[in-house]
Amino acid sequence: MTQVLFVCSGNTCRSPLAAALFQRALVRRNLAAEVGSAGVSASDGEAASGPAQEVAREWGFDLSRHRSRRAAADLVRSAELVLAMTEAHKRQLLQMAPEAAGRVFTLAEYAGTQGDVDDPFGQDLDRYRATMRQIETLTERAADRWERSHGHARDRVMVGWDHAGRVLREPVVEVLRQAGLQVEETGPEEGQPADYPDVARQVAEAVASGKAAFGVLLCGTGIGMSIAANKVRGVRAALCHDPFSARMARAHNDANVLAMGGRVIGPGPAGEVVRAFLEGKFEGGRHGRRVEKIAGLEHPSC
Repeated sequence: MTQVLFVCSGNTCRSPLAAALFQRALVRRNLAAEVGSAGVSASDGEAASGPAQEVAREWGFDLSRHRSRRAAADLVRSAELVLAMTEAHKRQLLQMAPEAAGRVFTLAEYAGTQGDVDDPFGQDLDRYRATMRQIETLTERAADRWERSHGHARDRVMVGWDHAGRVLREPVVEVLRQAGLQVEETGPEEGQPADYPDVARQVAEAVASGKAAFGVLLCGTGIGMSIAANKVRGVRAALCHDPFSARMARAHNDANVLAMGGRVIGPGPAGEVVRAFLEGKFEGGRHGRRVEKIAGLEHPSC
């Protein structure tokens, strides 16, 4: 399965160049992924354009064996991440495979900026070089984001508690370590008070920044921690006290922080909730569209 799919129009210049640059960026970060490219209006089997092959050689790549392919719906659906060169390409892809919402971005959008990648097709070599430099900048930023979600941080979980949630700390940390995860902890010593918004902010910001893949927050009921954590952009904290809810929080809401209450649930059941949260896998599709709408609430239009 292609994990990262780059898409342009004809799949003879921008998208194969982007795929090559992104692959190199991952190698430098000691990351591995299957990277491919396609075109929304491509004809299967065409070679990369002559100027694209030339600038690729200048950057140390060989595109002589590249052959174009159409960005069919099943290809888009199966990719973990789809990066389009323009907003128009993105719209076409989502019309073709609406269930891929939440996994389709423009390259600039995923890299944390705005704008389309310029189309050099039919223009001189200098224009191709300018486009190559633009793509190189964006793919480096995209690789940084990919690393935050797929690199070492994917094995790191941050656990935070206040005085009322400390009773759950040991069983929760034990379950996480049994799962082979690195655990970072923050919270007061036994008998010491703490303000839960401070702890929640520490954990939520670690998750939002990519320093931790997930967070677990523990207070008296879990309510205060979950409310505070959800004020941090990019965090989806779920209050769960049973395994089913925890599993669904991951599958349907792509939750990245779990909140529980030490006055609501015991140590044994809390461990089961944590296991269910770790086992849950985001299903994407219509849920991806809905999670994207949640993210939209963090960027109001007025």
